[in-house]
Parts: sequence; C-alpha cells; structure tokens
Amino acid sequence: MAVNRHAVRARFGARSQLSGVRAPSHVAAETFDHALGGFLRAVGDPLAQIEPMLVEHPGFVMGQMLRASVAVAAKHPSALPMLRGALESIQAIGVEPTEQERAHLAAARAWLHGQPELAALCYTAILRKWPRDLLALRLAQSCHFFLGRRLALREVTQLVWPSWTAGMPGYEYLLAMTAFGCAENGDDGRAEALGRQALAMQPVFPFAIHAVAHALYGRASFAQGALFMQQHRPHWAGDSRMVAHNAWHAAMFALESGDPARALDVLDETLMPHATRSASDAADATALLWRLELDGVDPGRRWPLLSDCWVMHAAPGYWPFVDLHAAVAFSAAGHTPRARALARAISTCARPQTGPARAARIVTLSGLRAIEAFADGAYAEVQGILRGLQPALERIGGSHVQHELFGRMFTEAGRRLRTPNLVEGAVWGVAA
Repeated sequence: MAVNRHAVRARFGARSQLSGVRAPSHVAAETFDHALGGFLRAVGDPLAQIEPMLVEHPGFVMGQMLRASVAVAAKHPSALPMLRGALESIQAIGVEPTEQERAHLAAARAWLHGQPELAALCYTAILRKWPRDLLALRLAQSCHFFLGRRLALREVTQLVWPSWTAGMPGYEYLLAMTAFGCAENGDDGRAEALGRQALAMQPVFPFAIHAVAHALYGRASFAQGALFMQQHRPHWAGDSRMVAHNAWHAAMFALESGDPARALDVLDETLMPHATRSASDAADATALLWRLELDGVDPGRRWPLLSDCWVMHAAPGYWPFVDLHAAVAFSAAGHTPRARALARAISTCARPQTGPARAARIVTLSGLRAIEAFADGAYAEVQGILRGLQPALERIGGSHVQHELFGRMFTEAGRRLRTPNLVEGAVWGVAA
C-alpha cells in the first residue's frame, strides 16, 4: 500500500511546545501553538491562523483537530459542518493517526453524532494518558459545561494538576481553567488567586478575566468586580471571542452595585449588537434585559429585536440552556406563536431515548411551562414548577451565575403573589 507523502511528513518533525503533539515542521508547530494559545485565551481567530497552514500540510492531524475543536466549543449545530469537514479531511488524506490523535478523533466524532456525554468521557480519558494536552482539557471543560456537570469542571483540572509545574509552557492556561472550575464549585478565593496569577503571566487573557469575574460575583464582591472589569477592559473588550460574555459580567456587576443605567448602556452598546452573532451572546442579552425589566427598567423595543435574533439561532433540542433563553425572549416580546412552536419542537426532540432527549424531557419542558406560566400571571404555578425543577437545573448547562435567571423568576413570582415571608433574593427550595 502506497504511503501518502503528507502522512510521512505528519509523523515526524517538530513538536508543539504547548501540548507536545507532533507537527510536520517547526513552522507548523509554531503556527499550531499560536492558534491554540489564541483559542485558549479566547483572542483572535484560530481558524484564520491554522487553515492556511493546513493547505500546505493537510495531514497534520492535530491541526485539523484544532479546527474541529472550534466547532465543538461553539456548542451549536451551525458549527457541525465545519467539524464534519475537518474529520473528512483527515480521512481523505489517508494519514495514520497516532494513539493520541485517534483519541481526539473519537471525541470529536462523538460530539458530531450528538453524544456529548461520550465526548466528555473521551476528552477526559485523553487527560489521564496525556495530562499536558491543553486542547483536550479545554474541550473536556466545554463538554461538561454544556452538560451542566459542575463538579467535573474542577475534577478534570485536578486530574492533570500533579503533572504540571510552574514554568512549563502553557501553565497559565492550566491556571485559568482551574480557576474557572473552582469558581463554579464555590471555591472563590482560590479561583480569584489562580485567575489573577494567570493574568500576571498573560494580561491579554479574556478567559482568565472571565474566571476572576465568576469568583468575585460568587462572593458578592460586586463593587470590586465592577472595578476589576473596568481596569481590565482593554484586555477583554478588543479582539476577543468573549467580548459579549465579559460585557455581560460587567453589566451584572453594575446592576448589583446599584447602577442599572450603566448595565443598560452595556446592553445597548455590546450585548444587543452581538446577539445577532451567536446563541450564547443572545442568551446573555436576554438574561440581562429580563433582569433589568424586573428591576423596573423600561425594555422599550428590545424584546422584539431579541426575539428575531432567536429565530436566527433556532436549534430546538440541542442545548436546554439556549432553548430556555429563547423561550424567555419569545414570551417577553409577546410572540406567542414562536413560543408555542418552540415548545412543540422541544416535545418532538424529547421522544427518543438519548441523553439530549432526556434533558429535554426532564428540564427543558418543565422550564418552558414555568416561563409560559409567568407570562400568563400564574405565579403560584411558576413557583411550584421551579421548586420541582431545582434539583435538575444544572442539566441545562451554563454557569452558576447564569442560572440566577430562574432563581430570580422564582423570587419575582413570590413577590407578585405578595407572599408574607418572601425575602428578596431567597434561594430556591426555601418556602417563600
């Protein structure tokens, strides 16, 4: 059997400094490291950096897998054609992957085929054998975040931590991912310390800024958080894929610090324009506008605009987190036909015996009923549904602070019922 010349070149040559994977040349290794670093920091365009190199070296499997990883991390079906294309490119070139590359291919295929639980397991398994594989670590966290597995966000970093020491290439990325895992599990002090350590090593690091923001919000340091986001604004508000999400954090700090006007400015200047670009950005805009309206801010004509954005991003049944935010926007805009069409689509998606279908049955459909009941003024029903939903809420995916939308809905429903022992901001599960 003839061996493709690209396959030979891809097996030998330089190694990536960040993750140790083989590259067909020193230039290819440096390009991979630069693109991977941007992907991990959430700056620049990794695809623009890696794709020209893949024209010359299509058999560079991990280069193709970095392209696939951008699609996995997008958490939206619109990115699946790019993922499929990367996998087909590897197959077409006829290269024989290494064991580590085969493991990445298996994880990416699982995601492509709608098996996020398997993808998470595959990426985590890679870390047990190759603990310095930063791409696998980032994607393991991404999959667990999608699935709402908060403990796993920290556990995957704990798994690799003993294999790392300060000074290793890429150590700052480990610090930032560990910080995020700690923040999501209530260890806010360590999260802030690790996030700030990462920023001391690499200031232009929107992902690390985001991790510190989670930590500060988690311990209710709202004024400090507002100042932190303002001080680091030059490092997160520029060429970053997390511009809208970090802006949302800044707005939440402003809102909690008693400055709703500033939060509204952030909504109009950043979140509303970005809502047309991705479902995740539309979710942040939706959550902030809903919170502002509950606090007495006039939403103006923003709800119909957000509702239109959600029509653009429609992907019923793919991610409960996205579906529920879309339902909020449809209901708040008074677009009842859209809300009902979404509910019908979710009901259809909930029928198979798959992981995503189970999440739709257990979480999404209940959340949709709560949102509809809130729009109808059936506040006692809202509280009953949400109280029952609380144990399964993490399964919608997203972060702890993003789930506050539903906690606030529970509290607001109680306030509107004028329940005597209601305390503003009461946690779910406490009788209101």
